[in-house]
Amino acid sequence: HLPGKPISSGYTLKAIETGEVVYADGNEVPYRCSLHPQCKLGSTLVIPLRGENQRVMGTIKLYEAKNRLFSSINRTLGEGIAQLLSAQILAGQYERQKALLTQSEIKLLHAQVNPHFLFNALNTIKAVIRRDSDQACQLVQYLSTFFRKNLKRPSEIVTLADEIEHVNAYLQIEKARFQSRLQVQLDVPSTLSRQKLPAFTLQPIVENAIKHGTSQLLDTGNVAIRARREGQHLMLDIEDNAGLYQPSAGSSGLGMSLVDKRLREHFGDDYGISVACEPDCFTRITLRLPLEEDA
Repeated sequence: HLPGKPISSGYTLKAIETGEVVYADGNEVPYRCSLHPQCKLGSTLVIPLRGENQRVMGTIKLYEAKNRLFSSINRTLGEGIAQLLSAQILAGQYERQKALLTQSEIKLLHAQVNPHFLFNALNTIKAVIRRDSDQACQLVQYLSTFFRKNLKRPSEIVTLADEIEHVNAYLQIEKARFQSRLQVQLDVPSTLSRQKLPAFTLQPIVENAIKHGTSQLLDTGNVAIRARREGQHLMLDIEDNAGLYQPSAGSSGLGMSLVDKRLREHFGDDYGISVACEPDCFTRITLRLPLEEDA
């Protein structure tokens, strides 16, 4: 009975089809090995393994070498093992579905961001190319970098340097769009550049800071991105000078809630996002991640 081989036992097939425990003691219910006539196995107990919606995913099979009844202890042991494995299968399916749901939500966010950003970026490049062809070429390169980074899978783990390159490409295009109305500060020590985090973590937060923050100001908007070490943690701050954060704003909070969800699922509930806001003064989004000493 080797892995990858077709199921040859009629008892196994019956347990899968009916979803019930099948027992053949070799006396009242005849049992003979389906693969070899000299096989010493004389009785079998086949217990279905169940997953989502009670669907049978496989079986646990116990054998006795003689034609005798299974002891109640062995039968209870087999059923207990089957229940334990079924619970593990169900838990694995649940975690897989949660991961797929999160990835689907991130892809939806990509789909919402890309057309809107692309439209604004092309309009900006069109305006710049009339007065400064060299700057327009640089903006095209930034646009290429932005979409190349966007092609990374949501589940992919990247370095902080990769995320900053992604965010910087976005910011350079936004700076060309808003011109003197947008100022950006990046403060990321080189010693932290190899720290790891999920792809597409910073960009939604930075986009919110501009789209729902500084772009609403009549004066110059400031966005600061800082990375710092705090004990055994990596802290990432994204701060704007608008102070317009609204916890109940569904559309503006979508990207941030997804980032928080992904960080907690990947690193645990001790990590994620916190928000500090002083209305009409500043909004500071802080991401807390584990620090890798060898990075």
